Amino acid sequence: MKRINLFSPMFRRFLLGAMMLLLIGGFLSASFAKGKSADGGATVYLPFIVRGQPREPVLLGITPRTYWPSDGSLVPGALAQEFAPIDSWSGKHLSLASVYHSFDQSDTVTYMLSEIWDGGYTPFVNIGSDHSIQSIASGGIDDQIHAWARSFAAFADGGQRMAYLLPLQEMNGDWAPYGSSDPTYFKSAFQRIRNIFAAEGVPEGTAQWVFAPNGLSSTGWPDFEAYYPGDSIVDGVAFSSFNYGYHPANPYPRWENPDQIYTPYIDRMRTMAPGKPIFIAQLGTTAYGPDGYDESLKNQWLIDAYTLFAQSEGVKGILYYNDHNVFDWSFYRPANNAIFPGYITGVSRSVYKYVSPADLRDSLVP
Repeated sequence: MKRINLFSPMFRRFLLGAMMLLLIGGFLSASFAKGKSADGGATVYLPFIVRGQPREPVLLGITPRTYWPSDGSLVPGALAQEFAPIDSWSGKHLSLASVYHSFDQSDTVTYMLSEIWDGGYTPFVNIGSDHSIQSIASGGIDDQIHAWARSFAAFADGGQRMAYLLPLQEMNGDWAPYGSSDPTYFKSAFQRIRNIFAAEGVPEGTAQWVFAPNGLSSTGWPDFEAYYPGDSIVDGVAFSSFNYGYHPANPYPRWENPDQIYTPYIDRMRTMAPGKPIFIAQLGTTAYGPDGYDESLKNQWLIDAYTLFAQSEGVKGILYYNDHNVFDWSFYRPANNAIFPGYITGVSRSVYKYVSPADLRDSLVP
């Protein structure tokens, strides 16, 4: 039998051709999947789309127990007492710092947000008001908004800094002073706020505008989609939702896993605002299950939640409500004996990466 010269040009061409055929065949087999036609008839072949491919990186954040007071005096304490310990304990650096603020607190904006930025975190600012949405939409607090915008412009420093802004969050809930069952007022207020920021010279892109309803509207009120101001004036979307479980303070006890709670809202937001980054603005779980307090239940919930978000298309950031108030939300609060390593397991996935404020700014600000 004639020997094959493994070094001959002819054999090398044959080998290269065979490898190309294998690669093409593998690509085609992975690129198409069987599916039924819409009318249930013959089998058709559809492009294979892996649903749930995350946008990398997915940003981690928290709402701290050490709330930011009106004078900003405890901001360094919050970073040192909560953010840095969680970064160290979990092995994953937080990127976002959730802030609750109000339009009547303009005198603390520059200092507070600068402390957060300089500490290595990007501010994620919920901005509320004690006024009705009708008053806000008709110009009743324009002076406050102008002052807040001027302070924010000073923080932005000509485009050197940026923050996510969530004006009048959870507007679809009757617990908010500005909540309303008529979405037209919120839409008008949102546009008015944006116009005032532009009039005050806030550099383009330094305010990333986030539409942030509660996942569930108050009874009888429209779904959150009705409140959406529109793609042209919104940079991102967010929602809040919790697992209240069987906590003694929950009047409607039931255990909900993350897929039950969050997947429907994520899907709805993706449909409402295609291509917009999605943030879970507030989330948390109790450890109270049907058989009482059970740390293993909470640990597994945390693993499942962060696994779900890592696989959810369009999800850009997750901000956990790390507080012990009425409910036992915290995943890391040694003072309350709350240390749940399920968080560490959940965020160990490679999609969860730290992005510095400057790098995030460079990716968003023109």
